[in-house]
Amino acid sequence: MRREIRYICLGLFLPLSMNGSVQAETDTAAELQDHRQLVEMPAKTRALMRADMQDHLAALTTIFALLADDQYEKAGEVAEQRMGKSTMGKHRESGVPPGRYMPLAMRELGWGMHESASELAEVAKQGDVNKTYTALQKLTAGCVGCHMAYRTR
Repeated sequence: MRREIRYICLGLFLPLSMNGSVQAETDTAAELQDHRQLVEMPAKTRALMRADMQDHLAALTTIFALLADDQYEKAGEVAEQRMGKSTMGKHRESGVPPGRYMPLAMRELGWGMHESASELAEVAKQGDVNKTYTALQKLTAGCVGCHMAYRTR
């Protein structure tokens, strides 16, 4: 009897909920227009920057794994070597460095990300768990802030 009641309820309300979800999807699609500022740059420059961003994601994954394994000093080394201030300007010699095409506010977010990575490196070496995770949150917030504000295509 309970099963029959469930099927009756589904038969009555499913068409209503499906119709509502179609409308919700349509509304959501209209609301999801990409609000980020387009930053135009040559294809080679965009490819360099994209490779950097992918490496930053891979570095973050490595950092999370090392922190989970209580390897704070090693996590700090990865943060500095792959995302820190020491990595800034590495494409200067290419002739098409991404920073040349970025609006000032975007460059400042990038500089902040590199500084946050170096800060994470220093804090992690001290082994203070709370300070390390606070520094990690600051680093990832910088990444999110830039990616939420800017796009290159």
